[in-house]
Formats: sequence, structure tokens, C-alpha cells
Amino acid sequence: MSSTFTYTFNHTSEFEIKVTTFFGLEEILAKELLKLGGKNITPFKRGVAVTGDIGFLYKANLCLHTALKVLVPIVKFTADNEHQLYDAIKAMPWEEFIDVQDSIMVESVLNTELFKHSLFVSQKVKDAIVDRFREKTGKRPDVDLIRPMFKLYIHVYKNEVSINLDSSGDPLYKRGYRSDINEAPMKEVLAAGLVKLSGWEPHLLLIDGMCGAATIGIEAAIIANQIPPGYYRNDFIFMKWRNFDEKLYDTIFDSSVNKIKNNPVEIIANDIDGPTLKKARTNTINAKVDDVVKCTQQSFFDIKPERSGGVIILNPPYGERLPVEEVTQLYKEIGNKLKKDFQNFTAWMITSNPEGINSVGLRASRKIQIFNGALECRFLKYELYGGTKKIHKLK
Repeated sequence: MSSTFTYTFNHTSEFEIKVTTFFGLEEILAKELLKLGGKNITPFKRGVAVTGDIGFLYKANLCLHTALKVLVPIVKFTADNEHQLYDAIKAMPWEEFIDVQDSIMVESVLNTELFKHSLFVSQKVKDAIVDRFREKTGKRPDVDLIRPMFKLYIHVYKNEVSINLDSSGDPLYKRGYRSDINEAPMKEVLAAGLVKLSGWEPHLLLIDGMCGAATIGIEAAIIANQIPPGYYRNDFIFMKWRNFDEKLYDTIFDSSVNKIKNNPVEIIANDIDGPTLKKARTNTINAKVDDVVKCTQQSFFDIKPERSGGVIILNPPYGERLPVEEVTQLYKEIGNKLKKDFQNFTAWMITSNPEGINSVGLRASRKIQIFNGALECRFLKYELYGGTKKIHKLK
């Protein structure tokens, strides 16, 4: 077992970076990383491994649309019980990059039967680090769960323990433009992923017929006008590291901001609920895309698109608390509405409800497995052709 962390403090070196995302967005994230200039890009479940330097790490946090965390792997080892875990962590030379005055936080994710609770693993890791410092210096670093200087991300798969340094801090879906959200809002990263999966291009009309907080519309506007998603928050934990190069980061930030466009894009975010739409409007203003995203209040079933053709994305109620009859009727009406008023559009719908999918009455040309929070969903594509369907082939 050997630590490889120290080379991240060498600005001339490249090192491995792991970027996490939601299940189903790995290939989209890989394309983003390639476009940013990443090397050795290798997708894995819920993430992508990439090689880059410290500047690339800054750029990844600032510019990626579909990333949750940007992690720097420190070390990997095996542990079959809590004692082996503790001993391995305690043996690491933490003092090489953490000072006793620094604050730390430990977050754990488990995919193993060896340990039952992630908080237990986090506590063991924290205890081992603290005990090492106490024995060597007589002092210990503080634990800070809100604004730590170093955040360790522990992943346990079977008996393999991966220790990573989290360079992001708060998850990257926390853009900073949503000041007022609904009970169960779609995460910004997922919304951006859906827009990219849909194949929408900025010259096409985009309609979110049941917009909620308008996250899909806002993320589409951010993509269309090349706004770096981190532009709104500008607060990443790597800024607290001793090797933080503020001048380099400012250069990367200024270069990214200078690429922002003011393209004429037509995006409609619609919702039937007044208070919800008020929150949506506030979010578009916070994101500085209120000139691009038009918020409208009406029932989805009353929408009559003014342009012939475009993309419509729907995130309807999944119906976990509704009777099956109501769910099937709602999705049947959605299908009828799409057929009647959205000819020549490409429609996409995300839902976790199989009965609803079967009730739409349209054949999906694509079905993408994806998760919205803990819910396993399908993101379905419907080609809505005008005239007879016989002359068209589904792709």
C-alpha cells in the first residue's frame, strides 16, 4: 500500500481523476471530458476515469454539466474487517498533506456485506487519522461537516477500499441558482443529462411541458449558451488546499466565461401550478437565462406549439401514491395529446411507472435506463411524425 496523493501538488504532473455521475449518464460524461481535453478516458458504473493535471481538475469542476464529484484517488487496499480498515488508514502518511490545524470530513459509500453502515466506516476512518496525529504530535485535526478543508470520499466494494480526495465539496448538482425549490426537484445534473441524451440542438424549440422548478429548461439554456455550470457558485473545496493556484484558476474561469454566447434560443418551461411557476421564474432570473427561458402557466393539455417541430421533454407524475386507474388514464391522455398537437416533434418522457408507459399508446424508439434519485426510471423517445406513419422508419 502506498500513497500517490503527493503528486497532485506538482503542477507539471498529470494524475488519475475519477468523476462520478448518475447511472445512465456515463457516456455523456465521457464525451464532456474528452471535449475538455481529458486523456485515458474510461467509463465505469456511475462514473468516468480520466487523466489530467491540476488545471484540468479545476476546469472539470467548473465546466462539466453531468458530473457529481471530481475525485482524486489516493490509495486502494483490501480490508476484511474493521480492524484491518483502521490499521491500513492509520498507517498512511496523512501528515504529508494534512496539517493538524486543518479540518476534515469523511463520507463513505458501501457496496459490501462486510460493513453494514456507512457512518460506521466514516467514523473508523476518522478515528484512525485522528489517532495517528495524536500519537505523532499530541494534537488532532478537527472534524468539520459543513466547510472542511479536506473531504475524504471512501468507497468500499466487497473488501476493496478506495480512498479518494473530493475536490468538489458540495455535489456539483448544487449549481447555486435554485433559491426556491419544490419538495422533490430533479437534480440539475440529471436535467442536463436528459437534455444531452435527447439530442436537442439550440436552433430547435424546446418545451418542458411539466417544468416544476424549470431545471430542464435552465440547464438547456446553460448548455446552449456555453455557460460553465460552476459559474454560479464559484466555491469548491480545492480552493482551500495549500496547493491551490488562484492565478491559474482565475485564468481558467475567465477563459470559460469569455466563451459564453447570447444565442437566440427558444425554450418554454410550462407548469399548471402558479406558486411552482413563480419559483421557476425566480430560478431563471438567478441563472441569468430569463431572456431565454419563457415560463408559461397552463395545463400541458392546453399547450399549442407555435412552431412546427422541435423537442418536448416531459417529467410527469410517476404516480407512486395514485391508484393505477388514475395513472394509466393520465399517461393515456399524455399520449393522445402528443399525437394530436405535437406532430413533427421528438418527445422524451422520464418515468418510473411501467403501467404508465404501457398506457401512452406510442411506440418508443429508444428506452434508456436512468435513475431519478432512488427511483429506477426509463427515459423514452417518441418520434411524432406528421401524416401517415407508413413512410417513416423508426431509428
